[in-house]
Amino acid sequence: MSWWGALYDDWLADQLLERTEDEVKETLDFLVERLDLRAGDRALDQCCGVGSLSVPLASRGVRVVGIDQAASYIERARASAGKREVELELIAADATEWTPKTSVKGAFNWWTSFGYSARDDENQKMLLRARDALVVGGKYALDTMNVPGVLRGFQRDVALRRSTPRGEVLLLRESSIDLRRGMMLKNWSYFLGDRRVAEHQSEVRLYMPDQIVAMLSAAGFDQIELCGSIAGEPLSLDSPRMIALATRRA
Repeated sequence: MSWWGALYDDWLADQLLERTEDEVKETLDFLVERLDLRAGDRALDQCCGVGSLSVPLASRGVRVVGIDQAASYIERARASAGKREVELELIAADATEWTPKTSVKGAFNWWTSFGYSARDDENQKMLLRARDALVVGGKYALDTMNVPGVLRGFQRDVALRRSTPRGEVLLLRESSIDLRRGMMLKNWSYFLGDRRVAEHQSEVRLYMPDQIVAMLSAAGFDQIELCGSIAGEPLSLDSPRMIALATRRA
């Protein structure tokens, strides 16, 4: 099993994937504007997780296709859609291999779901599938780390507490940088009370902004813009995240 197949379990979903209404609204306002989405348009949520964005976007009238490798997350997204009484297409599949049968006007990959392989050609597949999904002129948004900003403010240890259906859970996350391989390594430990209930490892490729631009261009995108947040300001050395906006060329 890949490391991400193990990492994305219910412990992580309860701790990190349940977003506040304000964050979801602000994110969707940004995506709807920058991807030029209107009610009736088709959109792809690449690596949709538990449907934190897919489901509320569908409630705005956008015809959403959400894909994620974690079948349990897709089931949670379907349950959320059922509670909201909204319809969307949710698929459990590998986003580096799968594209929808019908093209979409906009696509997005959010909350750092890119760069999970040490091999650039494997990571490039995610961008190629987004290109394949889009109509010519369709727009893509890739939300990932801004490596200069992450390194400037590098935090080795992070502790997060959150109330979940199973009680208060503590997540301890230890990070390190493998400079030779260009990877960020993390160890994830979850505690329920004084008992460790899960432990996982992850590694994500550290791409400089110019490398992301080059990969998007090679995948068939142009008009590439880099933002430092959903407020839309230009990327800077201090931005912890990078949002690349690109258009599929003919």
